[in-house]
Amino acid sequence: MIEMKSDKNIAQYLVNKLENEGVEYVFGYPGEQVLPIYEALRNSKIKHVLVRHEQAAAHAADCYARITGKYGVCIATAGPGAMNLVMGVATAYKDNVPLIVITGDVEKDDVNSDCFQQMDLNGVFKPITIKSYYSCTPEKLENNLEEVFNYKKSGVTGPFHINIPKDVQNKSMNIHHRTINKKKIDEVTESSISDTIKCIDESTKPLIIVGSGIIYAGCIDELKAFVEKTGIPMTTTFTARGIISEYDQINLGLVGTRGTKQANYAAQHADLILALGCRLSERTLRHVNTDNIIQVNTNKQHNRAKKFYNCNVKEFLETINAEKLVPKDDKWIHRIKSQGEYPANEIIKTDKLHPEQVINTILSKENENITYIFDAGQSPTYFTTNSKAEKPGQLLFSGGFGPMGYALPASIGASFATDDVIIACPGDGAIQMTIEELATIHTYKLPVIIIVLDNNLLGIIKQWQDMQELPNYQVKLDNPDFVALAKSYGIDAEEISSIEELDNKLDAAIKAKMAKLFHIEIEDLPIPMPRD
Repeated sequence: MIEMKSDKNIAQYLVNKLENEGVEYVFGYPGEQVLPIYEALRNSKIKHVLVRHEQAAAHAADCYARITGKYGVCIATAGPGAMNLVMGVATAYKDNVPLIVITGDVEKDDVNSDCFQQMDLNGVFKPITIKSYYSCTPEKLENNLEEVFNYKKSGVTGPFHINIPKDVQNKSMNIHHRTINKKKIDEVTESSISDTIKCIDESTKPLIIVGSGIIYAGCIDELKAFVEKTGIPMTTTFTARGIISEYDQINLGLVGTRGTKQANYAAQHADLILALGCRLSERTLRHVNTDNIIQVNTNKQHNRAKKFYNCNVKEFLETINAEKLVPKDDKWIHRIKSQGEYPANEIIKTDKLHPEQVINTILSKENENITYIFDAGQSPTYFTTNSKAEKPGQLLFSGGFGPMGYALPASIGASFATDDVIIACPGDGAIQMTIEELATIHTYKLPVIIIVLDNNLLGIIKQWQDMQELPNYQVKLDNPDFVALAKSYGIDAEEISSIEELDNKLDAAIKAKMAKLFHIEIEDLPIPMPRD
C-alpha cells in the first residue's frame, strides 16, 4: 500500500484530535521540545493556561477533571519539565482521575545517549499511569490517541502519558493505515446481574459504597435510580462526596477514616456491600466487617472483593435497573439513623483563633455556587468532618496521595471547570509549595478566594512527634508576610483577626467574585483522632 501523507504534521494532528474530542483547555508550560505542539495550539480553539510550574499544570488538570468528569490535559517539555509533572500525575493516578499527560522528548537518535535533558520518561511515568506511550511514528501516535479515548469511553479512567520526540512532532501525518482497537474490559453478564439481585434479596442489611468512578462513567442518574428502586442506604468515598446530596436521608455521607457515625455504623454491621466505581482502599474498609462484597470496577488492580465484576459501572447500573428490583424494608435505614451523629468537638478558648471555629465559619457559606479545595495537613480533617456536599466535586482534596501544595493550582483548574466561586484553603506550609501560582490566578482574573491558615508550623508532623513523645524537630516555620506577598502578585489581600471579621469579609469576597487572599493566624492545636 502506498503511504499517503497529510498536509498536517504530527503536532497539528495531536492538537486537532484533542479539539475534536472536546478538549477546551490545556494546562502547561512551554519548552524547546514541545515548540511544534505549542505552534499547533496557537492556531487552535483550545485555550492554553500558562501556569508557573509544571507541577501546577498537572494539579490544575487533575481538578478540572474531578469536577467535569472529562479528561484534564497537561503538557511539559522534556527532562526537567516532564519530571516536574510527576507529583501531580501520581496524585491523579492514586484517585483514578482521567488525565492526558503530554511530554516532548529529545530527538529519536538521542534516546539513551545521555545527552542534554535526556531521561527515560516512559520508565518514570509507567508506574503512575494506566499507560505510558512512546509515540515515535505517526502511526503510533494515532493508535495511542485512539486507545486513550477508547479507554475513557469504556469506563477506564486514570492518567495516560503520551511522549513524543521533538523531531517526530514535525513529521507529516500518515493518513492511511489501520487503527488498532482492543477490548478494554468485560461486558456486563446476565449472571453478574442475576447474582447481584439474588444477594440483595437475601440480605437484610445491604449497603452501597460509591466511588468517583460513578462521576467519570457519567452515571449519577443511573445510581440515583438504583438507590430509589432498592431503598438501599448509600455511603461514599471522599472523591465521590455529593454524588447524591449529603442532605438527602438516603446518603449517609463519607465512610471509613473520618467517616460519619451513621456511615461507619452501617459499614460495621452490613451483611452485603455493593462497591460501585470505588477501589475500596484501606481507609474506606476501616469499619467493614463482612467479606460479602460485590465490586464493580474497570481496574482489575482494585479487586478487593469476593465477587469482582470488571465492567463499565454505567452499563452495569443500566442493566440492573431494567430488572425487577424489590425495595428493601426500612427497618435497616431506621436502625442506622437511630445512631445519630458524633458530638461536635469542644471549642476551647485560645489566644489565637481556634482552627475549627475558623473552618466552621468558612463552611457556613456552603451553597451550590461555592467549591471548596483543601490541601494536605491538619485542616482537611476539620473540613472533612464538619462539612456536607450538595453536589459532586464541591469538596475537593488530593485523596489517596495527599501532596502538599495541591489547593492553589487545583483552584486554577476548578475555575475553568465551573462558574462557582472557588475557596482554596491551604496551610502556611502547603501554600509555599506552589505559591508561584498566585501569578496564574492574577493573570487570568480567576475568582479564587485563598484562605491561608497559619500556625507557623508543619502542624500534622508536630502532632505525630508529640504523639510519639519525640522532641519537636524541623517543624517550626519562619513565614513570609503573606498579605504583602499576595499584593506583590497583584492580588488583594487582608489580615483577619476575628471570626466576625472573617464572616463579613468572606461574604463580601464571595459576592465580588474576584481573587482575594485572607491570612489568618490560628492556634497550634492537635486535630482530633478518628472516632470508631
